[in-house]
Amino acid sequence: MTPDQAQRCPCCGYASLRPCARAGRVLRYRNTALTLPAELRLPACRRCKYEPLGLGAVPLELLESLYRADLRHRAAVAIARVQGHRSQRRLELLINLSQGYLSRLRAGHGVPGAPLVSLLALLAAHPQLLGELEDYWTLPPDA
Repeated sequence: MTPDQAQRCPCCGYASLRPCARAGRVLRYRNTALTLPAELRLPACRRCKYEPLGLGAVPLELLESLYRADLRHRAAVAIARVQGHRSQRRLELLINLSQGYLSRLRAGHGVPGAPLVSLLALLAAHPQLLGELEDYWTLPPDA
């Protein structure tokens, strides 16, 4: 197989894949869907518009930096929403976080884990769960 044939579009088989940049491309990475930067040039077919958007098409360093930035942003938004129902310190005590950690995350410092971001998102969407969580931790273990 010649190098020219290896570059042909696997979808239509006609045109060759050429790098192009465009906005609106989304790629699933770990537990989230990441929007790729508009200036990122990835191979695409000019005829049928096929784009091989796999994990091998995008540098892993870029994916990881986008993922970490997404976690930071999601955590900051969720903390701001929960703060309307409980103070940051009270929430830190409730979910066993060190003092000031939520403040650091809200300011964009540090990278939270996906489980913590998921918990904060659930508590932000359903603030009544804060009371249930407080009740749960005040009950004896066998109740």
